[in-house]
Amino acid sequence: MTAPLFLDGSPAAHDALRAAVAEVLAVLTATDERGPFPSAGPARLRETAQAIEPLPDDAEPLGEVLADVGRTVLANGARVTDPWCAAHLHPPTLLTAAAAELAIAATNQSMDSYDQAPMATYVEDRLVGRLNELIGLPATASGVLTSGGTASNLLGLLLARDHAAGGANLSGLPAGAGRWRILASAGAHVSVRQAAAVLGLGRDAVVAVGTDDDGRMDVAALDRTLDQLAQTGAVPIAVVGTAGTTDTGAVDPLAALADRAAACGAWFHVDAAVGSALVLSDRLKPLVAGLERADSITADLHKLWWQPIGASALLVRSAASLGSVREPADYLNRTEDDDVLNLVDRSLDTSRRFDALKILVSLRATGRRRLAGLVEHLVDLAALAGEAVRRRADLELLAPPQTVTVLFRCRPDGVDEDRLDALNVDVQRRLLTSGRAVVGRTRYRGRVALKLTFTNPLTSPDDVAALLAAVAAEASARVGVAA
Repeated sequence: MTAPLFLDGSPAAHDALRAAVAEVLAVLTATDERGPFPSAGPARLRETAQAIEPLPDDAEPLGEVLADVGRTVLANGARVTDPWCAAHLHPPTLLTAAAAELAIAATNQSMDSYDQAPMATYVEDRLVGRLNELIGLPATASGVLTSGGTASNLLGLLLARDHAAGGANLSGLPAGAGRWRILASAGAHVSVRQAAAVLGLGRDAVVAVGTDDDGRMDVAALDRTLDQLAQTGAVPIAVVGTAGTTDTGAVDPLAALADRAAACGAWFHVDAAVGSALVLSDRLKPLVAGLERADSITADLHKLWWQPIGASALLVRSAASLGSVREPADYLNRTEDDDVLNLVDRSLDTSRRFDALKILVSLRATGRRRLAGLVEHLVDLAALAGEAVRRRADLELLAPPQTVTVLFRCRPDGVDEDRLDALNVDVQRRLLTSGRAVVGRTRYRGRVALKLTFTNPLTSPDDVAALLAAVAAEASARVGVAA
């Protein structure tokens, strides 16, 4: 007898699910002791992937499939629980959230309409409401879960565009839309420019405002930019603040940005993909003062809330602002069914996973105080790492840590300025290709920079010291080779 394919309520299906889960767990735990990154290299990984047959004509035993996947796929992944995997905002996940993913997949609620996700609909709405309460948004607030920060920023800026137009976009952009501008810091996420392109405004509608020495939007520069726009007849329709930039972790002066946005009648959107987690902590919440004044907020829960990807939210100050998103469909969000909530009315997606379940389960099973402690540990760790960089003569701190990111570069003796960029590129690449460490690399104020991003609560001060020593040692070795 063949094993059941679906969870149909039968004892056989229940047994088949238990057996499948046990085999997945066996392979997952067997591959959990590995370095932060595979040393095989891209050519070999590509060749290995090409040798996999994704769709054989006939079924293969699950145990054999999983054994092969464990050996070829899982064993060659980045290991986000390793303290030396510290390049990106790419955290380990709470075990309770990972376990809840099974229930999401097995029950397969689709979050577009009530008749596909009855209780799930109201659970997501309650979760969004709790996030709004935590931030300090008013009772009129609402929101929806999305796949990630890019999707949340797109939706927030769509609302900004429609606010400027006076309603939903029914027949194209209005006359004068070519003069609309979105103001964001020079350190804002690339998705802001991408959103402007998708929304028909063009990437160049985003005006980059200069930053101060801490990487925060410079309010004086913003005032000058607003004056220049007024002189040219351009119209600011949105001011975008960032609470936790990707390169420096900087938090813009949100209260001052809220003042400027209100003064010129612009929408105030805050990309708090990183910084939203700071509101968990009474000590850290003042770092994002002014967040509660935003018209829309991006909050990524698959960053410092330790959820599996994807789990983001677009939170809005006024539920009414989401009205421009609604597109009625006779088969889905019927106007006569006004006694139920259909979340597709808030979203750019139709079919969408019940990601609120893993968030609900893991947050309840962990608690706010413990989550706050994890966030505080990582912010403190970044500050400690910044001080450690300052104390080393062979490393240079490029910006003061503000949240969980440390931006620095190798600067060993005997290397002139012209060679430093190439040296830092070489150091990062060699650490990565050898599989020893995943260190970030970017450009800051025109120079190649290395970056440590602390999202792993398992990382200790000793891990930080050892990682910085390894980076410096690699630089020293490369200088020796060049000499």
